[in-house]
Amino acid sequence: MRYPNLFTPLQVGGLTLKNRIISAPNMMSALNPDGSPTEYMVGYYEEKAKGGAAIVTVGDTPVEERGFTTPRHPILDRTTVQKWSEVARAIRQHGAIASLELNHGGRISNEAVTGFTPLGPMDETKANGTRVKAADEEEIQELVDAFANTAALAKMTGYDMVLLHGAHGWLLDQFLSPKWNRRTDRFGGSLENRARFPLMVIDAVRKAVGPRFPIEYRVGLELIEGGLELEDLIAFCRLIEDKVDLIHISAGLDTDPNFAVKTHPTMFLPHMVNIETAAKVKAAVTKCPVAVVGSITSPEEAEYVLSSGKADAVAMTRSLIADPHLPNKARQGRPEDIRPCLRCLDCLTGLQTKTQMACAVNPRTGHEFRLDATEKPAAVKKTVLVVGGGPGGMQAAITAADRGHRVILAEKSDALGGLLKFTDYDTLKSDLKRLKDFLICQVEKRDIEVRLSTEVTPEYVAEVRPDALLIAAGSTPVVFPLPGIETAQHATTAYTDLSALGQSVAVMGGGLVGCETALFLAETGRDVTIIEMQKEIAPEANWMHKVGMMQRFGDTPNLHVKTGLRCMAVTEEGVECRDGDGNTVLIPAESKVYAFGQRAVPVTELLSLDVPEIRVIGDCHLVGKTNGAIFDGYHAAMDL
Repeated sequence: MRYPNLFTPLQVGGLTLKNRIISAPNMMSALNPDGSPTEYMVGYYEEKAKGGAAIVTVGDTPVEERGFTTPRHPILDRTTVQKWSEVARAIRQHGAIASLELNHGGRISNEAVTGFTPLGPMDETKANGTRVKAADEEEIQELVDAFANTAALAKMTGYDMVLLHGAHGWLLDQFLSPKWNRRTDRFGGSLENRARFPLMVIDAVRKAVGPRFPIEYRVGLELIEGGLELEDLIAFCRLIEDKVDLIHISAGLDTDPNFAVKTHPTMFLPHMVNIETAAKVKAAVTKCPVAVVGSITSPEEAEYVLSSGKADAVAMTRSLIADPHLPNKARQGRPEDIRPCLRCLDCLTGLQTKTQMACAVNPRTGHEFRLDATEKPAAVKKTVLVVGGGPGGMQAAITAADRGHRVILAEKSDALGGLLKFTDYDTLKSDLKRLKDFLICQVEKRDIEVRLSTEVTPEYVAEVRPDALLIAAGSTPVVFPLPGIETAQHATTAYTDLSALGQSVAVMGGGLVGCETALFLAETGRDVTIIEMQKEIAPEANWMHKVGMMQRFGDTPNLHVKTGLRCMAVTEEGVECRDGDGNTVLIPAESKVYAFGQRAVPVTELLSLDVPEIRVIGDCHLVGKTNGAIFDGYHAAMDL
């Protein structure tokens, strides 16, 4: 077996895990008005169980109404148990353990949603004016009872275990943390006092569910000044190791944007960010296993965590969003077939801003219930000509071939990859490079006729005579007619010959492409300046990606940002700009790079051809990011 440690069973309380892969908690919020799950939620969690995870954890269920932070929280009570039971049943029927995460917002609960003044460890007035009331002894007991009652209800509903969320700035963490808990009674001060409320919750839950029903407890460093640090974290884990069945190590604060990107690491942070903390906890506790979460994105990384003794199990969230079948594919020795996570956080930010779970690389995610009914072999096998070998074209070809069509993939250049070819050079884009390589591998593994160095013209289409034409011709860089612009190079080509770049570089255009190119060049040691005419850089980035990027900017002193400047000319000395007052400003630079955006390749000539089915996908349909191209390619092929 390729990953022997990953597929060794593990005893957790009264249960035996079939492998060491845990689908970590996340909530997709596809809920009915009563807070019960819709069929979409059932399908979402069932897919993870089908994919082979040992535990599938349903995320973020508040234990009482005072604990809500958003109106999109699930509600588990006597009126919704039947529908929540269906989620548990869907998980269990595929051989996975069904777990439910129990949580409470505490000081960050939303009064506008709950109608109650938030309860926390301390009386305080937050920056937004919200008043928080310090929970008194009676209210603390009510909170303890709420955790215990909800755990008992979860067990009755059919869940095999519960996870108590004691990290990320939520209620249990608020009491444990010296940052948030400065009480002077028996619930504050020393670690033993700050741990009193979490220990009361654990003891009450244990009494409610019985001795063999597993309890998992999530805890982690807060990574904020004055927050929970390693010494106290280890000491707390030693207090609970004989009370719980699994300790789950995480980090950061979901309650603060600057630290949420530590909880959900972006592409600007390393992989496996929490394993050294987990290793220290594991060395200190002997009575229960330790799991770790945090950018563990491949079976190779997971195997390393286990084989090196850093933890006893690995928890994954986004990797199992990108490919719920990662465990099964790893067990079968097919890692090349695992669709990689980009760590772009389109999933979480999309849920927050659009109330819809979606994944940049997996068009099925969150929509399994609906798509299962349509993902069938094609009734009529057709000849499909796909124009363009970028991510959209490759995804279209893969999906069409899987449905039984004869597929020809024509690419104008001498290699597949489209605009993603630059990832071969950009060390910041290792996750995106994995996606490019994955798509190329999947094309090569199928009976797809790839024709490189082939320009598709009306005459070529007439020769092939396809039944369907899927046009993924991509986009080309926008080039403003500035004097001297011919001496500059586009962002994606700046990577290919770094020796041609001088020590100082001006990047014209502060969109996401310009910003990430500038960051890469700055990290090669060059002095780089981004020039942007608007007041804001990278407005198209999702907020978590942007926070992560700006933190990396802050760690790169040789990277500078100049906004409110319009580029007027490229000169030998640098880039001549004009500010909002009409003044001329020179940005000195030996080399100049432009990233003014992309323009769709015109395909009008192909759209007018006599082909029964024609679909335009990817950038030549609507210029955007990789996620739009993959979405378009998949659905265009599904419609054939």
